[in-house]
Amino acid sequence: MGQWKCTPLPLLLLSIVHGRAPPCNLSESGPKVCDDFCNYRCSFYNASKGEDGSPRKITLYRMTPRNVTGIRNKDTGDAPGDVTFFLGKKNLTKMCAKNPTTFGCFLDGDNIYGEFEVEISTEFGPYFECNPVNHGDPFQPDWVDTSYFMCGQNCLAPTPAGCASFGPQQPKNGTQDWGANSINCFCDGSGRHNKTVGRELTPMAAVESFGPNWWPPQCYLAFEESRAGPCLEGEVMKLVQGFDFESTAARACDACSKSSSCEAWVMQNNTAAELLSGVPVGKPGTCVGGLKHHMRYRSWGGAGQVGGLWYSTPSSAECPVGTPVGTNGCSWRVLSSRYKNASCIDRLVDRAVETQGASCFKTCVQPLNRTSDCYLDCYKNTLLGDAAYNITAMKDEDVYGPWVAGFAQDEECPLVTPAHCKGPQCMPRSELEAFLV
Repeated sequence: MGQWKCTPLPLLLLSIVHGRAPPCNLSESGPKVCDDFCNYRCSFYNASKGEDGSPRKITLYRMTPRNVTGIRNKDTGDAPGDVTFFLGKKNLTKMCAKNPTTFGCFLDGDNIYGEFEVEISTEFGPYFECNPVNHGDPFQPDWVDTSYFMCGQNCLAPTPAGCASFGPQQPKNGTQDWGANSINCFCDGSGRHNKTVGRELTPMAAVESFGPNWWPPQCYLAFEESRAGPCLEGEVMKLVQGFDFESTAARACDACSKSSSCEAWVMQNNTAAELLSGVPVGKPGTCVGGLKHHMRYRSWGGAGQVGGLWYSTPSSAECPVGTPVGTNGCSWRVLSSRYKNASCIDRLVDRAVETQGASCFKTCVQPLNRTSDCYLDCYKNTLLGDAAYNITAMKDEDVYGPWVAGFAQDEECPLVTPAHCKGPQCMPRSELEAFLV
């Protein structure tokens, strides 16, 4: 199947830019949506939520190395969106400790948060992945240079030669990226995709469940029912007990997930479960049990998915200083910015989770060793809710609320001055454009 091309922008359509095009009809085929978007016949905004494509002031946040300031060629999020990003890094803790330059770990250090008041055009375009240039194999990137960022669709591991995708070929117009949350559009004629602010739901916002949702989350996010029947038989490794179905199943699934030998769990009654190794065999009956799912892409499942939106602000869409949004097609400008230590802001979220899940954390040898397996397991299960410890799942606002409060007052988390900015990202806009040519 060949690359889809968008037809060049007719001059008569330029007037639509100022009148603002209607929302794109996402029920159309992907290539049709992209053709309409590229030719200014539609824009990606949500009219059902009161959006009309007009410029608005919003507050965006970004976790960043200390020498990386601003949002030019960067990804940002609203409050829940950026907290989702922070929590998504929790399940990389062990991996990043072993190899701090591997994929996803360049922010595993002494970082700051930027809080930005931004004026943007809400005629959104495709979301861009903006990442620092790496100097190794795109499949094993060495993210050590955070002074030069590249932005683009599927720009997950850029090299000095340009953006690179993990897939065998570049995506085409209308293809979906990041779990069907956004559509790839490459506007070969008008170049409109480079002139817009990108926006999407946080990746994995719709978490795939492998088991039935009446199981505890520790089970349905990691195990699936046997097609041959729920009465699984195999080599019994261990007996796990609880006080009702939810607590027993949660304990069994958590224990099986942590064991490399465990392949399944099965319950004959509500207060006892067997953990099985080897190749369990399923049979019909009234048991409840599940097989371990080995193809999970994220070990934390839905933990830490507190909603929100991510934004991308490419340098090619930035408005010159003092220029209103919309002038010559520009779509964003920063009105103000300030910074705080990420360790201080994130500690407020940690404190809320540790309080909610105290009954689990106190079972750890070092309850507040934030890199230990026990601590991270309790953290995940507190976010999900854990019947084994009678912990109710945290509400989204109870997770990101303390994080937002840390920006609202400066006593506990005072303002900080970033390190001297390094690299092309610091250049005046005119110099950066010449550099990128």
